[in-house]
Amino acid sequence: MNTDKTKTPFERDLTIKSKFNLKKFLISWEMILIYILILINIVLMINRPNLYFSNGTIQSIIQSGMDVCPLVLGMVLILMFGDIDISVASNMIFASMITGICCSLKFPIIISVFTGIFSSALCSAFNGFCVAYLEMPSVIVTIATSMLFRGIVKIVLNVNVLKEFPVFYTAIAWTNIAGIPVSLLLFLLMSMVFVFILHKTKLGRMIYIIGNNPICAKYSGIDVKKTKFYVFVIMGIMCGIASIFFVGRMGGSVSSTMGTGYEITAIAICVLGGVSTNGGKGKIYGPVIATLIMAFLTYTLGLLEVDANTRKIVTGVILIIAVLISNVNANTLNSLKQRFKKSKG
Repeated sequence: MNTDKTKTPFERDLTIKSKFNLKKFLISWEMILIYILILINIVLMINRPNLYFSNGTIQSIIQSGMDVCPLVLGMVLILMFGDIDISVASNMIFASMITGICCSLKFPIIISVFTGIFSSALCSAFNGFCVAYLEMPSVIVTIATSMLFRGIVKIVLNVNVLKEFPVFYTAIAWTNIAGIPVSLLLFLLMSMVFVFILHKTKLGRMIYIIGNNPICAKYSGIDVKKTKFYVFVIMGIMCGIASIFFVGRMGGSVSSTMGTGYEITAIAICVLGGVSTNGGKGKIYGPVIATLIMAFLTYTLGLLEVDANTRKIVTGVILIIAVLISNVNANTLNSLKQRFKKSKG
């Protein structure tokens, strides 16, 4: 009995396995990112060989860029809908504040941590409700909630710095196991979970379908609103997890002014990793490599004594270039080839 007939065309397409093409693999976007990462390492080795090969340098570079990684993974899902979330940094700081307050009130550690994560999930659930069910533009909603969450943190904390956090926060951020940063191991573990969600679950298939054509998705029986809402809640959970990485990297403290600009960094990494801002296109592998690229690039620019403002310019240029490249599809390249051949002829 041929069970393939009972599957939808989309499900049948997912089961088709193309033959491995080495040439295409070597020029794939993920491999290009690896080449860029290698190039940055070569520049770093040439300019600071003693520092590069000193004990702990590579680990420190990687650890310095891991606090944004949970935001990146959550942002991949948001962007694949063609939406965006500007509130993730403020949400992360909000979760950090809630956890810090609970710890200062001598709540059990596990309750304090989960309360922080739960609070960020609630914040993103509000975003998801407005975007999915009220059909408000995600960029407007999340800009507004970004100011809302950050404003609450500033009112509560004022100029105070919270320092009552679990010891394991700092351990996660700065501890190595067999020379490998714990934060990197956790990032890779979370990445594998997200790969499984995107490629092996019904939710992942629905995310791709909705991102490509939400109207067709709706008429094919997919609950678009509920799926969007769930993805925003997942983003909130990742903001809560990001607060653990962030507070740990900050040495176990948080203030109302910290974390500014992390949302832009997360979006830039996703786009650099090949996730389309138009939705429906993207994988986890690219953003994982792009996270490492951003960490090494930031560190290298710092060693080359490039000031903070110039670094922001570099990040902006990278984002623009990545968006341009992601919008150049195969048909565009083929038409350019045809024009080039005609001009030569």
